[in-house]
Amino acid sequence: MESPTTELEVFSSLSMQEYIRLMTAAYYLQHDNKCVGAMFKISAENYAKMLSEPLHTPLIGLALTFNAEQETLTAVPTEDFLHQYDNKIMAEVIEQYHNNYKNRYASRLLLLEE
Repeated sequence: MESPTTELEVFSSLSMQEYIRLMTAAYYLQHDNKCVGAMFKISAENYAKMLSEPLHTPLIGLALTFNAEQETLTAVPTEDFLHQYDNKIMAEVIEQYHNNYKNRYASRLLLLEE
C-alpha cells in the first residue's frame, strides 16, 4: 500500500466515501468498538458534492448524520459492517490505511480523532 506524502488535489466523491468507510473502521478498531460514532470535519459544500455522486457503495453499512452548523459528519456503523473487520488481516490493512491516508483529504475531509 502506497504512503502518499501529499494531499489528493482532485476531488473524488468515491475516494472520499471510501475514506469515510475505512477511517470509521479504523476508529472503531482503535476504540475496541466502544464508541458512538466516528466524526469527520467536512464543509456543507463538500458534503453535498460528495453525495451528488450517484454511487454510494462505500457507505453501505454506515448511518451518516451531518451537522451543517458545525460542519461535522458522524458515521455510525452497523454490526455487520464492524464484523467485516474482525479478521486479523483486515484489521492490519485498516491500521495501515489509517496511518498512510489519515491526511490524504485533510482540506476537504478529516477524521476528528480524540
